[in-house]
Amino acid sequence: MKKTILALVTCSVLSIASETTIDATMKLMQQGMNQINIGFMLNSKEDIKQGLSTLENANSIFTRVNVADFINSNKVTVAKNINENLAEDLTSLKKAVAASKYADATAEYAKVLNNCVACHTIVRGW
Repeated sequence: MKKTILALVTCSVLSIASETTIDATMKLMQQGMNQINIGFMLNSKEDIKQGLSTLENANSIFTRVNVADFINSNKVTVAKNINENLAEDLTSLKKAVAASKYADATAEYAKVLNNCVACHTIVRGW
């Protein structure tokens, strides 16, 4: 069942890369964050890994599209920097999970969430 969900998410990410819609990408990012959170709450390393995969794939969309198509041009550099920070924090989270260092992983998850909030603050004017 989990492999089926992962396959569907992967297909969704690939189709979104061609659509390049911000709403669809944000929904994928939300799904990834939710899956990671569920993994922490249910002590499921597999759920965390699947959520990470979804988030990494969704975040990579922003490296393949022109972000200026979605946001005000003076905010593009900030969004790109946050995208890079998010990629690094996802890598750190993945390493912590792989090493079964869940206390460290939750700290890395907080950094990931902070990137989301920072982007929404800048881009959406929270």
